[in-house]
Amino acid sequence: MTQSSWWKRLLLSLVAVIVVALLAIWWVLSASKGQLDGELAVGVSAPVNIGFDAAKRPYVQSESLADALTAQGYLHASERLWQMELVRSAGRGELAVLFGRDMLDSDKSLWRMGVPQLGQRLYHGASDNMKALVEAYVLGVNAAIEQQSMPSPELMLLGAEVRPWQAQDVFAVGALIAFQSANNHSNELLRLKLSQKLTDNQMRLFTEDGSDIGHFPFIIADDLSELSETLASVDPDWNPKMPRVKFGSNGWVVAPEKSQSGFPLFAFDSHDQLGLPNLFYEVHLFIGDDAQIRGWSVPGLPGVINGYNQSIAWGFTNIGDTQDLYVETESSDQAHHYLHDGEYLAAVAERVELKVKGGESEPFTIYHTPNGPLISESPAISFSWTLHQLTDEMLANYGLEALLKLNQATNWDEFNQAIDKHAGPTLNATYADVHGNIGFRTAGILPVRGSGEGLAPLDGALSKNAWQGLVPATEMPRLLNPESGYIAAANARVNPKDFGVLVSADNAAPYRIERLQQVLSAAPKLTLGDMQGLQMDWYDGQAAKVLPSMLAKLNGASLSPQQTQAVELLQAWLSRPMATSDSAPALIFQHWYLSLANTMFNPVLGDELYTRVLKRSYVLSFAVDQALLEAPAAKAWDFDWPKLLSESLHHSLEQLAGELGPELVAWRLDDKQGVKLYHELGKAVPALDPVFNSERYPWGGTPAAVGRANYKYHTPFEVSHGATVRVVAEMSPQVRAKAVIPGGQSGHPLSDHYRDQFAAWLAGDLIDISAEPVPAQLTLTPN
Repeated sequence: MTQSSWWKRLLLSLVAVIVVALLAIWWVLSASKGQLDGELAVGVSAPVNIGFDAAKRPYVQSESLADALTAQGYLHASERLWQMELVRSAGRGELAVLFGRDMLDSDKSLWRMGVPQLGQRLYHGASDNMKALVEAYVLGVNAAIEQQSMPSPELMLLGAEVRPWQAQDVFAVGALIAFQSANNHSNELLRLKLSQKLTDNQMRLFTEDGSDIGHFPFIIADDLSELSETLASVDPDWNPKMPRVKFGSNGWVVAPEKSQSGFPLFAFDSHDQLGLPNLFYEVHLFIGDDAQIRGWSVPGLPGVINGYNQSIAWGFTNIGDTQDLYVETESSDQAHHYLHDGEYLAAVAERVELKVKGGESEPFTIYHTPNGPLISESPAISFSWTLHQLTDEMLANYGLEALLKLNQATNWDEFNQAIDKHAGPTLNATYADVHGNIGFRTAGILPVRGSGEGLAPLDGALSKNAWQGLVPATEMPRLLNPESGYIAAANARVNPKDFGVLVSADNAAPYRIERLQQVLSAAPKLTLGDMQGLQMDWYDGQAAKVLPSMLAKLNGASLSPQQTQAVELLQAWLSRPMATSDSAPALIFQHWYLSLANTMFNPVLGDELYTRVLKRSYVLSFAVDQALLEAPAAKAWDFDWPKLLSESLHHSLEQLAGELGPELVAWRLDDKQGVKLYHELGKAVPALDPVFNSERYPWGGTPAAVGRANYKYHTPFEVSHGATVRVVAEMSPQVRAKAVIPGGQSGHPLSDHYRDQFAAWLAGDLIDISAEPVPAQLTLTPN
């Protein structure tokens, strides 16, 4: 055999191996897809018909709510089983069962913080009716699991067992959502770390409005490693295996008098981590003769989180600080005894068995102080959370009970009655209905703090620092039909400080809400098209506010010709600071801003701590913006502005020129900025990128815009957070709505609907939603 023939045979053999491997992968992925046509016996009480539109959005027709939820459970598990397994495992504190022993620390942290225990309490406290509805949902989930001939590819690659669902799992998912949507404990830890480097007065710069944090309890800096590891293990920004189900959003409603059609208008876009599959699954339930539940659900939970029905529409934005940390003082003579008002009290021990992959288990003990469970023992830090303090009555109505009542509400009074039963997480809701009303309501319960504003850990030895009670949901702020003719919410402070109880001192910057108010107040009449356009508005409110100060403080510095040209571009751009994809000054501003932040704080904080600050973008932007705007909190800092600004501008322009060439006017924001949707496996295993991930697309926008293109400051211009759903609706007698999600309805990489909506999402387009059920393709029947 010649050498040439040998190489040809080897090449053919390699090609054959690759083809066989690809066919095997294709077969595995195909076999894990659920049945979405024909008939299937699942145990419903009467036949349920399910049709799908062109985007594979399901329209379910059933005779009862229970059967509708069975169908929803079947659809969730057919299309999103991996996503469901991930959030269930986290909610139950069983990530080590899914991934192995390396996730045991995350499970310990979740148990310390009381997430699995909350899920258990919610299940045991739920009403019989609620449990029956959850069991109906679980019936559909398990029917889908039994129907699939192969597990999802993610579970197969992990070698993980496909476990049937139980009703307790649904409540565990609810507990995880409540935990992640409420936390600011990572910000508290960050400020505690900052306190080791800065004076109390300097610390004020790192709060939303320069609040006086007060004196920090003394802790040696080296002792914070255990606490850091505990919090990092449950933080998706630090632990990529931790699912993220935290909500942040824009929402606004327009009254009939400001609407061109004469009907209320509703707009909502939920801001979360972008990825595949998308956080939300769209579903439309038609129940009986005229009831509807329509909107965007989280796989693992029955009903919809944000949505509408035949009468009302609602959307939630994240708000409210309901978690605090306390520094405890342990006795030097007796282990696990902690100082409380002059005497050492024994902590209460809670013993649990942590499950590990392969059937192993490991005992673990959690210690509870009067302020809450210890989440770190060295130093001793306890954790308070409003949902630890739910009464039996609250448990019976919490979460799912309130959510399903909300899903079925038909007017403002019924909407408020449902919200009155909601304990947490604390959220703001915008509301519109077919009766001509618009409204706003804060949902959830809040702590009455004895001291502080929840910005940093307090001394747990003093009862005066402990919570003094809870503000019930019935006393939360609300608003109906304001004279302005519109209501907007965008994670910023919307409740006045004189409300009596602090809602949160850790809010988003006001740029998005200010832009919404500017646009909505100026327009005499608005259309659905206007609402849709505003969702993609890339006006940079942060630049409009701080860039004039940056340019003014640059006076007196010696500038190069290149710096002078950049300043001229930025000055011209300020007349209309839109962060469009093709904008050179938008790129220069954002790059300069981050370079300035680094120049201001990295030398003071050091690389490790400054990296932590970068991962908390809100905290860093508060500091930079307040300093530039000469807020009182900046007085403790002696910034040499001409030097800082000229050096940081020089660094930015030098770096950009090295990457994009010397012609500033030829630069574009999307030369640097883009968005890519990642699947957990596709991100962890580069070889799986073309199967599980999307392509990377150039994109515009800014973290401060209404049309949010948010990135973490430590990975600039890589857009990772944005609208996980955009929806607009006209609340006419037959509601008209359209929406889009990034990615698609399916969680199966080979599905035509895995990422089919991404192009429309990038373009700002929305897909019409049928007002009526569509022809049935799948029928679920009684056994």
